[in-house]
Amino acid sequence: MKVTYIYHSGFSVELEQCVLLFDYYIGKLPEWEPEKPIYVFASHKHKDHFSLKIFDLVSQYKNIHFFLGSDVKLSESYLERNHVAPAARKKIMNVGKNKTIQFGDMEIRTLRSTDAGVAFIVNVEGKCIYHAGDLNWWHWEGEPSPFNEDMEKNYKREIDSIKGISLDAAFVPLDPRLGAAYGWGMDYFLENTKAKMVFPIHMWEEYGYIGKYKKTQIGAAYSNHIADISAPGQEFDLWNI
Repeated sequence: MKVTYIYHSGFSVELEQCVLLFDYYIGKLPEWEPEKPIYVFASHKHKDHFSLKIFDLVSQYKNIHFFLGSDVKLSESYLERNHVAPAARKKIMNVGKNKTIQFGDMEIRTLRSTDAGVAFIVNVEGKCIYHAGDLNWWHWEGEPSPFNEDMEKNYKREIDSIKGISLDAAFVPLDPRLGAAYGWGMDYFLENTKAKMVFPIHMWEEYGYIGKYKKTQIGAAYSNHIADISAPGQEFDLWNI
């Protein structure tokens, strides 16, 4: 089980029989076996989580499928105007909020984001992988108290719904733009889930925040479960971390 950090919130998870690619929009992708199934996930339509470039992969990987968050609405005419190949168009599936679908041997469950789209929980090959997208405890200084209170309530509701699930890998925001609140979402996630390894995302390439977070009380307690990310292209063998 190999995890590769691509850029920002973009990661791939290569398993024995398939590859999962999450929220890719820019960066160099690993090369995978051409016949291996490739499952591409886009949590929502924000430009730092989704790009039409993902559909170009159909020219390299024939056994590829695209799972898009509920807000990524792509009409046939839009796809045609943007030169998305018919072979890719046939393999697009939108997944709504708080849904569970079965795709072959893979189960996909979604949570409702506190921003846009969904978070994904993917069960495949006996592994369980969580990608938050923009599901986070967004606490912005200057926003009215009711707004921030709703964010807290909504985030905790979604994370509470997965308390009993054992996660092999989890991709969770650690956003420095939130100031003093940058780690609140990570705190709650770590204390209320069973995640073997957590990969910080949405850091805007300020990787020093991982070390900073690991010096906090909760971060230090879970330090061995938090991956140290330092540059795009970094690879992690989950069994050797």
